[in-house]
Amino acid sequence: MKRSDFFIRLTTGVLFLAVAFYIGIYLYNALANTYETTRAIRYDVYGTISTQGFVVRTETVLDDLGTTVLPMVAEGERVAAGQAIAVELMSPEAIDVASEIRSLTMRIAQLDAAQGANDAAAFDAVLSLSAAVHTSDLRRLDEISLSVETGIFSIEDDADALRARLAELEGRSVGTRTVYAPVSGTFSQVVDGFEHIRPEILDTLEPRDLLSHFRTPVDTHGAGKLITEHKWYFAAIMNHEDAILLTEGEHYAVHFLGAFQAEVNMLVESKGRREDDSSVVLFSSNRGVHEITQLRSLRADIIIDLVSGIRVPKEAIHLDDDGTTFVFLQTSGFAERVVVERLSETDNYDLVRDGAESGTPLRVDSIIIVRANNLYHGKVVP
Repeated sequence: MKRSDFFIRLTTGVLFLAVAFYIGIYLYNALANTYETTRAIRYDVYGTISTQGFVVRTETVLDDLGTTVLPMVAEGERVAAGQAIAVELMSPEAIDVASEIRSLTMRIAQLDAAQGANDAAAFDAVLSLSAAVHTSDLRRLDEISLSVETGIFSIEDDADALRARLAELEGRSVGTRTVYAPVSGTFSQVVDGFEHIRPEILDTLEPRDLLSHFRTPVDTHGAGKLITEHKWYFAAIMNHEDAILLTEGEHYAVHFLGAFQAEVNMLVESKGRREDDSSVVLFSSNRGVHEITQLRSLRADIIIDLVSGIRVPKEAIHLDDDGTTFVFLQTSGFAERVVVERLSETDNYDLVRDGAESGTPLRVDSIIIVRANNLYHGKVVP
């Protein structure tokens, strides 16, 4: 009896160990057999050239009046030839008159802008007044009449009165003198001593010549300046190997950094002479000169190309013995092997050609198998 009990306990122990062993194997496989997927997304990669250089514009420095000058126009504002741009203060009491002249000028400009916006409202008010009279509806007659008076007469009366007062102040001899623009252009209060550097000399400069021109400003004094051309230039110093990647006559996106953070589409005007391992590349633009009136030295990234494709995690990329690159897609419950073409690589992901271009099943929103055990073409996957 005792012997039978011993064998029963032994058998039970063996069975328990076997079951525990298999449960352990199952749990190990379940934990180790990590299955991970991700959706394919379209991704763009830019190639850039970092550079720095100088802004050059066609500029006319206004005469230094030797007195206090109060601008009447804003920085970067476009003015016409003969337009009043500043008030010269020639006596202490002139500051009050000058301040009022500036205030009146700004107020008149605001009223002129408001007049256009009120035209439609005034027209509606006239129609409402006509309809009220025609139907003998006198309930809102006072209110409508006030709208007509406000919409049509008030702004014009205010503007006329302000213009009369402005003409009176400008005609008074109280130690002020109005300064007028000698030519049309974009106004700037900043005179930095580099206004003499003209665009026409830039395409012949070597890097050391360009740096020499901008090393020491000329002692220049003026009551501001006028940028007389819409077209402005960015003379960039860059490595010669980078410069040869650019083509004269082509446009490139120039992403400016620092004080002027903007992306400007610019034309490559010329690539100057090579000096050692660097060159001067001259860019130009007909837009945005009013945004860079106070700037001279800038840093920028030149965007030279754009690569667009499908972003694939590094772990999902496989390599055959013959060097063929491929991924596995989850397709209708099966693993599908798809050959891919690498376009670019980083530490975390590769950019591969979209299957719409290469004729493979890989498309945006395809399910890419990132990680799985014993993966092969045709394997049943979750």
